[in-house]
Amino acid sequence: MSRPAEVCLRDGETTLQNYIAGSWQAPAVELTRTVCDSNTGEPLFKQLGSTPQQIDAAITAADQAHRDATWRNLTGEQRAAKLNAIAAALEEIVDDMAEVDARLTGVPITHTRTIGRVCGAAFRAAAELAAEATQVRSETNFVVERLPLGPAAIVGPWNAPSGIACHKLASALAAGCPVVFKPSEWAPLSGQLIAAAISQLGLPTGVFQLLHGDGMTGAAIVGDPRIAAVSFTGGLQAGRAVAAACANQIKPAQLELGGNNPLIVLPGADLDAVVDGIMTSLTTLNGQWCRALGRLIVHESMLDEVLDATLHKLAQLNAGSSLDSATQLGPLVHEQHRAHVVDAIDAYRKMGGEVLQSTRLPDLDGWFVAPALVKGIAPQDALEEVFGPVATVHSYTNINDAVTLANQAPFGLAAYVFGPREQAYTVARQLDTGMAKVNSVTLFSPHPSAPRPAWKLSGLGEEGTRETFEFFRGSRVIGVPQGVPD
Repeated sequence: MSRPAEVCLRDGETTLQNYIAGSWQAPAVELTRTVCDSNTGEPLFKQLGSTPQQIDAAITAADQAHRDATWRNLTGEQRAAKLNAIAAALEEIVDDMAEVDARLTGVPITHTRTIGRVCGAAFRAAAELAAEATQVRSETNFVVERLPLGPAAIVGPWNAPSGIACHKLASALAAGCPVVFKPSEWAPLSGQLIAAAISQLGLPTGVFQLLHGDGMTGAAIVGDPRIAAVSFTGGLQAGRAVAAACANQIKPAQLELGGNNPLIVLPGADLDAVVDGIMTSLTTLNGQWCRALGRLIVHESMLDEVLDATLHKLAQLNAGSSLDSATQLGPLVHEQHRAHVVDAIDAYRKMGGEVLQSTRLPDLDGWFVAPALVKGIAPQDALEEVFGPVATVHSYTNINDAVTLANQAPFGLAAYVFGPREQAYTVARQLDTGMAKVNSVTLFSPHPSAPRPAWKLSGLGEEGTRETFEFFRGSRVIGVPQGVPD
């Protein structure tokens, strides 16, 4: 296998390639936007898209692979062996995936390495599930089987492109589904590396397809009636379009969308733990993650000391190039997204909000924004997700008010509660959210086996090691009705 840097980026040129029916070919559509180095603003390459003919060829290959049953009729152990081989190949290129993702997304390389390591782990976890028997229940007169639904569309995001894609890909392949994978046009390079690794491991033709492109390519894939299931991570607007297309064809969609996540500070909470939680939730992936802090809800007795301590810690934050392993905060993904985040801060300021920032930004020309806490905004004016290192601040006098504030937003992905443990658990159980963490904020779930549900506008269904695997399977019951003679 050639070195990933040579596969993806050489002398300012990309060799982005679609992978269709076992062959590589250039995406034939040059799009209008340019991907830049997020640290410097230096143009790197033009975004590329796929023609209708290329999209049709990929879906045709996946559909034929499903009909031929060359993948789904392998034993679970045979599929598991292939998935473990993919895991081993991905573990060899973690550093390469981390570098291209850091350069394009602005996420510090220490974080992109951590996310890159998810790739191999996701395939190994899926391999364990692939080895399970398809027959899950047997009675005297009937059996229940869990079987692959058919060709699956995997549409990935730009903020953690390698890890999220591999979780979905591994789950679909473990379930026995051929896949058509479209990475984000803003961060396609780690997807190219993943495809290069998978392509060399002898999967049957049509079982894995890679298509580059923007939302038009994604819409064409998702809307094709031969696609049996869609797993999408991204923004609310695109998620609604995916949901509408799937609803029209009555096919399952797994959607993880945005969040405007609350962090509640109860009286008696440990100040150091609170500040660490705010820092992690506000700056992880530079605030570009769906479980980032959106609304800081603090008891009035602790408000001043929480803000003072947080601003002191933000002033010590090391902002710099995402390629520097000492960097704690990097730039945002691209110029348009930086403009969106800056506009959101300016809008809060025009509403009368007091914008609190203390992080010193580096002398670089990339898309940097200092983390911001905004006081003085009415809760009803702070309901939308910013998707950057920005959070509004709200105080309360009694805990019922805190719960009301937390549940006010139309999203329900994550929440954080800091305070005496028993009381924090009581509050967490009153929150309308798929996940509530107590006295800690982490990038990952409390446990690898825990599901990741999405409530309200944050999505549809739930992800997780087993949950996503089962999403790509359906039940079939075969038997003789009671009373019918053999």
